[in-house]
Amino acid sequence: MYGVIPSLRFPDLAEAVGFYVEQLGFEVVRGELADGNVAVQRNFGRLMLEAAGSFYVPGYDDAIRERLGTRSPNALYIEEPDLAAYHDRLQAAGVKVVDPLAERSWGQAEFTVEDV
Repeated sequence: MYGVIPSLRFPDLAEAVGFYVEQLGFEVVRGELADGNVAVQRNFGRLMLEAAGSFYVPGYDDAIRERLGTRSPNALYIEEPDLAAYHDRLQAAGVKVVDPLAERSWGQAEFTVEDV
């Protein structure tokens, strides 16, 4: 079965993998830090975490490096059956919550954290 897997690029892959695994509860399912590309999964959601390296053609690699460190408007929805407990666990782990847990006008409870 094939799906869509977002690829997120980071200047410090070890920090990113640590955050997604230790803080958000993802699990490494493929690759190692030395590979520069690690697949992580949480329930049915999978992400590729990538170091800005030399995987692609030079122009594309340069464009990736140029965008590193800039803020992105992108977001990931991580579904959780016990959202309040997950929120509390992340806060206890020191994850920065930038939008508090609340019931939204569209009928969905959610919160937003800042990644690395």
